[in-house]
Amino acid sequence: MTLTEDVAQDRHPVETPEEFGARLRRWLRSATENLAPSATTFADRAATHAAMYDAGLFGMTWPIELGGRSLPTTYQTVFNREVAGFEWAIPDSSVTVGICAPTMADHGTPEQQARHISRMLRGDEVWTQLLSEPGAGSDLAAVSVRAIRDGDDFVLDGQKIWTSDAVEADYALALVRTDPGRPRHGGLSMLIVPLSEPGVDIRPLRDMTGDAPFNEVFLNEARVPVANLVGRENEGWTVLTTMLRHERIALSAGTAGARMDVDAFGALVALARARGVLDRTDVRDTLAEVFVQQRILDITGRRMREGLESGELQGPAGSLGKMGTAMAARAVAEATLKIEGMEGVAWRPDDGQVARRMREVLQFPKPGIAGGTTEIQKNVVAERLLGMPRDR
Repeated sequence: MTLTEDVAQDRHPVETPEEFGARLRRWLRSATENLAPSATTFADRAATHAAMYDAGLFGMTWPIELGGRSLPTTYQTVFNREVAGFEWAIPDSSVTVGICAPTMADHGTPEQQARHISRMLRGDEVWTQLLSEPGAGSDLAAVSVRAIRDGDDFVLDGQKIWTSDAVEADYALALVRTDPGRPRHGGLSMLIVPLSEPGVDIRPLRDMTGDAPFNEVFLNEARVPVANLVGRENEGWTVLTTMLRHERIALSAGTAGARMDVDAFGALVALARARGVLDRTDVRDTLAEVFVQQRILDITGRRMREGLESGELQGPAGSLGKMGTAMAARAVAEATLKIEGMEGVAWRPDDGQVARRMREVLQFPKPGIAGGTTEIQKNVVAERLLGMPRDR
């Protein structure tokens, strides 16, 4: 979708945040009334996303010139609250819209921004990141995928791993080594890689739930135009630093794009009551921990949103929200296992509610790993927010 004059002038109604929330609530109920969570496909979710954007209900805090509506971040807060419970009907856009699009807005050329960002907001393009490598782990300065200049192209060779949702993605922002003769941080560049091009081989990595949210990507003489360079050649570390800042914010529950049940505590109390274990002391203790962690997360999220609104949010502060999300996810998982008892160890595949809850439990380590482990986030907070000596 190109940025039309209608969108540029914001053809959608002028609304208060409360009116926006009410309209979004009505829209979600109407759009999903004929959909079932167990039968919803990626195509169904993508269609819902596009229709939501066309109705002015998604991407509204982005600048008008990039395809948004230039509304305050208060509207994003309302959006996060209203979509809770409807996540099954909407694609998770935290990587495309929460990470890649802001990075493009900060470092992309005007041509790259005009071509891609409005399509990213509408869901016409799905993006991912090609960062980690088998031999580099969390040390992104050690990436070894080569990009050799050949006329108007770069030729890419190497392997990336732990790439989120690469099977559905159309493009990736890839950190590659363009000059191995420079110091580690100095010879890196960031490229836009079309994942449908020859020489790009995507292989799913299945986790213990049977899903394949991560992939390994093999690049075998894949050609990428020099025009796809984001930022300057050999200055990809600067682009990466920006990307990681956006990633920590996007993966923090309660901020732009991240997801967590806004009332996990209430849902677990209801579950404990239904299972007849609400009076058990050990269950109450775990529920109290969920309540505390969720309150901490809510307060942290509110502070981060206010910082985004005022422009005073420091980049490393996103690590606080990401750490809080990981801690809250662990507390919810432990409470769920305590309440479910034996049904939390083995369950029938056709028991939809229990199966859904337990799949979420099995996936609880993800927030503490994806986008940088909790240990890395602690170092970021200690060194860059608190001014403590670097970990050696």
